[in-house]
Amino acid sequence: MTYLDLSQYRMITDVKNKDNTLILEINKIYEVEVEIPYEEVEIDGSILLINAHPKRAENIKVGILNLISYSIANNLKSKITKRRVIYINEPIPLIGHTAFGLIERGRNIIQVRGHCGCNLNCIFCSVDEGEFSKTRKNDYYVDLDYLIENYKKIVDFKGNKFIEAHLDGQGEPSLYYPLVDLVQELAEINKKGKGIVSMQTNGTVLDYKLIDELEEAGLHRINLSINALDEKMAKMLSGRKDYKIEKILDIAEYIKNSKIHLLIAPLLLPNINDEEFKRVIDYAIDLDLKVKQNIINPLTGKRDPILGCQLCRVYQLGRRPKKMKIWDFNKFYDLLRRYEFEYKKKGIDVKLITSPKDFGTHKRKRLPYPFKVGEITKVKVVLDGRVKGEVLGVGRDRVIQIINCNNEQNLMGKVVKVRILRNKDNIIVGELI
Repeated sequence: MTYLDLSQYRMITDVKNKDNTLILEINKIYEVEVEIPYEEVEIDGSILLINAHPKRAENIKVGILNLISYSIANNLKSKITKRRVIYINEPIPLIGHTAFGLIERGRNIIQVRGHCGCNLNCIFCSVDEGEFSKTRKNDYYVDLDYLIENYKKIVDFKGNKFIEAHLDGQGEPSLYYPLVDLVQELAEINKKGKGIVSMQTNGTVLDYKLIDELEEAGLHRINLSINALDEKMAKMLSGRKDYKIEKILDIAEYIKNSKIHLLIAPLLLPNINDEEFKRVIDYAIDLDLKVKQNIINPLTGKRDPILGCQLCRVYQLGRRPKKMKIWDFNKFYDLLRRYEFEYKKKGIDVKLITSPKDFGTHKRKRLPYPFKVGEITKVKVVLDGRVKGEVLGVGRDRVIQIINCNNEQNLMGKVVKVRILRNKDNIIVGELI
């Protein structure tokens, strides 16, 4: 009797079956069904028993693994967003798109985007994320080893000194699996040059165990989004009735008592959460006074700020709450200065207007731009796009977002002419000609 144990594969995190169909959980939040066409195979949990002659059994084993690989490549679905998920690995470049991969903007920060997709449906989401998105048609997941391999290349190019790997993206970064392994690998690379790893999160996925593991892995800072303390307001802003602000506040205090620096990042939606925005600032300051963290950022030689206040902006494919007023940054900074003055009168010195320098961000060697705006070039279409009317092409070691397309599926595998519309920060956008 030959057997195949699916639990030995890191990406397969759970196995169920219905008759002769495997239902595989991939990296915790994805799922794929694989029909097993072999009569000699019996499914027992994660173990497939193959009752055949050894040579035949080995052929069946290879056949099953090929079926699983094909299904993951073509039929993977997100359990959270219910969208198709495209698994990114070699030879797809990881530079060029905002939804996945790596983004560097000529500074010492490298944005690490291992996946996209969010478990919330925030009414202000700048990228229209979540299960009820009206514009997103595909999600992406980047293979861990491939992500680390390409990250290291950029670090080597920039020079491994005071580098920050920042986990963010179009969705919730903490949903990436294996998150702890990702943080540990990034931290191992960066610590050689006194660098750090930081992460944005809405906090809903975090628990005590995961925070302990992230602390052990070397995570320096968590930027935690809290936009309201009032339960009703918090649920409304998140777009989820099951959002629990009490849980997020509990997690905030646990992080504050760990070796991971806590930064609370409230977002102001003018005319919607004005009072709650101030309450969150008050909460963060009180927590910082109560629990002092002496965690030094090696990029600055100082403690990071406790707050990172943000102003809600409107983006082309993002959501805009109907009652929200549009502010410019001058008006926003005037408000923050007034708050700073009020705290100072109480004897509390707090910085609400932060700059990149407060976190050790500085200019560094920039990756070369292989395309010029206005240039016409030939690229091969390799993947379906993130949004409707978009496909992804590949050229000169970059991914190109090709927009305003019709009949996207008919373009797959074809070489097309594209006019480059954008190349800033090596985010490449083009249109068919």
